Amino acid sequence: MCDKIIPVKQLDISVIVPFKDKAKMTLVAVNSLLKYGPRVKEIFLVSNNSSSQELEAVKAGIANIENASVIEYDHPFNYQKINNWAVSKTSGKFILFLNNDTELTKEARGLLEKMYQKASEPNVGITGCLLLYGDRKVIQHAGVFLLPRGMADHLYVGHKLSRVLQQGGKNDKYPYSVTEDRPMTAVTGAVNIIERAKFDKVGGFNEKFIIGGGDVDLCIRLNKAGFQTWFVSGGWIVHKESQSRSHKPITYNDFYYSYLSYVQGYDSKVGDPFLPRITQGIA
Repeated sequence: MCDKIIPVKQLDISVIVPFKDKAKMTLVAVNSLLKYGPRVKEIFLVSNNSSSQELEAVKAGIANIENASVIEYDHPFNYQKINNWAVSKTSGKFILFLNNDTELTKEARGLLEKMYQKASEPNVGITGCLLLYGDRKVIQHAGVFLLPRGMADHLYVGHKLSRVLQQGGKNDKYPYSVTEDRPMTAVTGAVNIIERAKFDKVGGFNEKFIIGGGDVDLCIRLNKAGFQTWFVSGGWIVHKESQSRSHKPITYNDFYYSYLSYVQGYDSKVGDPFLPRITQGIA
């Protein structure tokens, strides 16, 4: 029989990993967290209508992880409701939201600790980090900025990391370095850390969103409440985007509520308040 897997260093963090089936991918995410991340207080794997076979595979895969457990949210899919419900089950001072299609590598050593430290500052609401696509070469996320007409985009999305680093961590299009910490309008929900009290203070995720947009909306509401959103440098995490669920187009519902939220965070005179150099004058 295998010995219990007990990570070395503990932070007061509860980890939430939603999943629907895809046991193998989900276990890769959890095991990579154990290998390259700090010890956390607890890990909740949140099943949303998984098949019995996939659910049992996840349970078996975490059986020797002392602080990990599976909880089941067997209601219609709503990413915001799933996470809000899971948060209500946690006991940690901080929450790490982690998609099951993410994977930490050796380049992520110390990154979550740094995000945790930044999120501990009184004026900081939430922290995110550099994410690469599954090829581990192309940037998927380096923060989120707002555009007019209720639109948003990821900084450096589609750019090769090696090329960006050769240019000092930035380029002509985006004169903001991926190697420096900086406040942003938003960060993605795939990997972020937030203090539970601050999450509760703004009411958690807006459950009007079903699939996407709720992460940016949360950051905008945190900013309005006086809590900054920070992109934290010092490593990267793999995000095999669109593998968490079967890939489906964003619903009209989410586009509508994204518009209502995003237009409130965008300044028509200066553009995105944190990235005016690339959004100013865009109409």
